[in-house]
Amino acid sequence: MSTPADKDLAQMPRAELLVLVEQSVASGQLTLGGAARILRKYIARLNQHEYAELCGISRRTLAAIEMDEGNPTVNSLNQVFKLFGLELGLQRIYRKG
Repeated sequence: MSTPADKDLAQMPRAELLVLVEQSVASGQLTLGGAARILRKYIARLNQHEYAELCGISRRTLAAIEMDEGNPTVNSLNQVFKLFGLELGLQRIYRKG
């Protein structure tokens, strides 16, 4: 699965976009920063300053997260994803069987 182009993301229904982002992150095809950027741009439809303020983090922290730079705290990442009903968690990478 590849991430659709920006114009296709803009046309996608919210629920479908959320599923796409979740699956893309889980499969390793999309970074957490890429996911944050897509959700902010295409679901929240806010610029970085507005979205960072809404999340209670600095714009610089949000920009670093979206660029996959620095070492954001789990709390900061959860603040970014919370508005979409998402949070970080553990997932088994090896399956029995």
